[in-house]
Amino acid sequence: MRLARIAWAFLRSAVQHELAYRADFFGNVVRSLLGTGTAFGGLMVVFSHTESLGDWNFPQMLGLLGVFYVVQGVMAVFMSPSLNKTVEEVREGTFDYILVKPVPSQFIASTRRFVLWHVTDVALGVAIIVIAAGRLEDKVTLMDVLVFLAMIFTALSIVYAMWLSLTTLVFWWVRMENVTMIFNVFYETGRYPVEIFPFWLRQALTFIFPVAFITTVPARAITGREASWLTWIAPIVAIVVVLAASKFWRIGLSRYSSASS
Repeated sequence: MRLARIAWAFLRSAVQHELAYRADFFGNVVRSLLGTGTAFGGLMVVFSHTESLGDWNFPQMLGLLGVFYVVQGVMAVFMSPSLNKTVEEVREGTFDYILVKPVPSQFIASTRRFVLWHVTDVALGVAIIVIAAGRLEDKVTLMDVLVFLAMIFTALSIVYAMWLSLTTLVFWWVRMENVTMIFNVFYETGRYPVEIFPFWLRQALTFIFPVAFITTVPARAITGREASWLTWIAPIVAIVVVLAASKFWRIGLSRYSSASS
């Protein structure tokens, strides 16, 4: 409960900040709408020339695009703002202020900044998924929805673990630049099902940078595609990578040299 109250305080602060700059907020919302509309239009152009992409039809690809935006939106709401701030503080030697607080450093480092206009990305992603589900040949069942929600949760857990691990590298390489850029280079492949990539890249996007678990597996669950073995091991993968990332964070903390050292 104590950690929940702290997170709520961070969220309230973010709301107050957004209300103070309403024009920026609505401008960013419009930008998000345009970006999503462009991606939607691009997908329509592709399917005006073909009926499938790697045996994924248009409604299924639409569902995948929706999953991509849901996960991206959640990342942009709090993961990337909070953890990028941590990278900046470690580089400047001001991370001491986090360590002296009577709250787990990983929790504060992960939740202290919210960028609320990115909730628009989440909402647009959900809308796209609903549209895609309505265009599928087979009706989406309650079980499909429950499995999908479970896969989204595991996807977000894996994404968080990856973000935390990349952020932790700053304890070794202080001059490490924008973590967002490193992550996004790989995440952009999540717009497409891993099945369309060559074998070697498909393996890399499953076992090294697990985009398959982040977008493809949840999309399979909600678009009526047959569940693969990845669906069943996804929760195990999520638990393992989150625990490993937390352990890596603690190791990184032990190497941190404060500004007063």
